[in-house]
Amino acid sequence: MLESLFIRNLVLVPELQLSFGKGFLTVTGETGAGKSLILGALRLLGGARANASLIRHGAKSCEVAGAFLVDGCHAAVAAEIDEKLEELALPPREEERLLLRRVVSESGSRAFVNGSPVTAAILKEFGDMLVDIHGPNESHSLLSPSRQLRLLDLYCGDQKQLECVRAAWSSLSSCRKSLDELRNEGLAPEEQELLRHQLSQIEGAGFSPGEEEKLLADHRVASNGARLRELSESISYALGGADSSVTDALVPLVRQAEELAQLDPAAEKFLERINAASNDLMELSGDLNDYGEGLDLDMESLQEMEARIDLIQKFKRRYGPTLEDVIETGSRIRQRLEKASEREGLLKELTERSASAAREHTDACRRLSEIRRKASTRLADAITAQLQKLGFQKAVFQVKIEDAQAGPGGADALDFLFAPNQGEPIAPLRQIASSGEVARVMLAIKTVLSEVDDLPILVFDEIDANIGGKTAGAVAEELHSLGRIHQVFSITHLPLIAAAGDRQYLVEKQLDGDRTVTTMKELAEAERVAEITRMLGADSSDATALAHAREMLRTAGGATPHATRK
Repeated sequence: MLESLFIRNLVLVPELQLSFGKGFLTVTGETGAGKSLILGALRLLGGARANASLIRHGAKSCEVAGAFLVDGCHAAVAAEIDEKLEELALPPREEERLLLRRVVSESGSRAFVNGSPVTAAILKEFGDMLVDIHGPNESHSLLSPSRQLRLLDLYCGDQKQLECVRAAWSSLSSCRKSLDELRNEGLAPEEQELLRHQLSQIEGAGFSPGEEEKLLADHRVASNGARLRELSESISYALGGADSSVTDALVPLVRQAEELAQLDPAAEKFLERINAASNDLMELSGDLNDYGEGLDLDMESLQEMEARIDLIQKFKRRYGPTLEDVIETGSRIRQRLEKASEREGLLKELTERSASAAREHTDACRRLSEIRRKASTRLADAITAQLQKLGFQKAVFQVKIEDAQAGPGGADALDFLFAPNQGEPIAPLRQIASSGEVARVMLAIKTVLSEVDDLPILVFDEIDANIGGKTAGAVAEELHSLGRIHQVFSITHLPLIAAAGDRQYLVEKQLDGDRTVTTMKELAEAERVAEITRMLGADSSDATALAHAREMLRTAGGATPHATRK
C-alpha cells in the first residue's frame, strides 16, 4: 500500500505530507479544488512524462516521494520487486518498504528508487507493479491482452499446466539455440571438400618429424660422394698403404722403444703406447678405406633426395613455415573433419530432440488452452453478474480466446469483449469510449479477480460519472469490499461513495497571503459529517442533512479515523 506521500512545489501545493492506511480511501472536495492531486503525484512516481509546467510558480523544482509498504498480503509483488532490485543492483527494501522519488526541474527530471538514481523507464517498471489507475485517459493494465491472459491463468487457480508449458518451451528454446549454434559452427560442403583435398596431399606426402634435417644431411653427403671417397682413400693410403706410410715410419720407433724398455723397465709404458698408436693408425686406415668404399655414388638416389627436398619446400610455402607446421596443419585439418563428422551426428540428434520438445510444447499448450477456455466461460459469467450489480443490466461481457503463435505462455491470444447496452455490437474492452463505463467495468473485473489480482493499489477516478441511486450504492459497496484486499482510492463527487470509505481525505483551495494553495488532509469524524453534508447540497445549519450524513456514514460501512483498519 501507499503508506505516505510527500509533495513539494507541485502545481498549487507548496508542501504536503500525507499518511495513508489500508482499505478503501475516498478523496473529495469542491469542483476545481484539485482532487486529482494524488493522481498527478502517483503518475509522477509511476514514471509518467514530466515537464516544468508542474512546478509551482516561483519555485525552481518540484518533488514527489512515496513510501510503499509491500508486505505478505502481496507476496508475489514483493518477490517481483525484490528480484528487480537485485537485477538492477539497487538497494533492497528496508522493513518491507519501497521508496520512490521524482524531482522535476526546468532542465528535466530525476528519478530515484530507495535513494539511488534511476531512469524514468525503470521508475515506471516499479510503478506498474504497485499502482493501477482507472480514470480518464489512463492506460489501464487490464486493457492489455497480456495482463488479461495472466489474470485468467490466476483465475483458473491451477498454475501447474502453465508451468508445464513454460518448462516445455524452455527445453524447446534450448534445443533450438544449440541447433543454431551448431549450424553456425559447421563447415560448408565446399569447405569440407577443400579440407579433404589438403589432408590427402599432406598425409599422402608421408612427412615425419625431423625428416628435413636428416634429408639435408644425407643430401650433403651424397652430393659430395666423389670428393669424400677421394679424401678417405688418400688418408687411408697415407696411414698404411704407402711405402713411406705413417705406420711404416713407426717401425724404427717401436725398436727404439723396445730397447728403452730393456734398459729401464719403467719405460715399458712408452713402448705400450707406441704399439697402441701404431695399431690405432692401422685400424683407422682400414676404417677410412671401408668408409670410402661404402659411399653410395648412385645419381638416381641423389635425384630422389633432391625431389623430396623440393617437395618439402613446396609444402612449407603452402602450409609452413616449417615442416613441423605442415605436419601440425594436417593434424588440425583431420580434427576439423572429424569434428564435422561428429557434428552431423549431433545435428541429427538435436534435430530429433527439438522435434520431440516441439511436440511436448504443443501438447502442453493444447491442454492449457482447454483449461483456459473452460475457465473463461466461468470468468465471463462472474463479471457479467458483477456488471449487472453496477448498473449494466443488459451488458454483455465475453472472454475471447483465439489461437496465437506458441510461446512460453502457451498458444492463446485473449481479449476481454464488452457491450454495455443491449443491441450494441460487442467489442474489445479497450475500445470503450466512456471513461466512467471503463472505470465501472474495471471495478467489476477487479472485484471478481480480487483474490488473484496482485496489484496492491487501485485508484478510481470518475467511477461515479453518470450514476446515482441504487447503482451508486452498489459501486460504493464493491469499492469497500475491494478495499479488504487492496488499498483502494476513489476520487468522487457522490456522498454515498465518500461515506463508504474507511478513511476520507478532503482537498481544498485556500488563500495563503496573496497566493492560492491546494491542501489535502484526512478528515476526523465530525469533519466527515460536514463534508458529506456539503456533498448532499446542504450546509452545517441543516439539521436534517447532518443527520442524513451521519446515517450514511453509519450504514455505508465508512469507518471513523479511530476505527480505521491498521
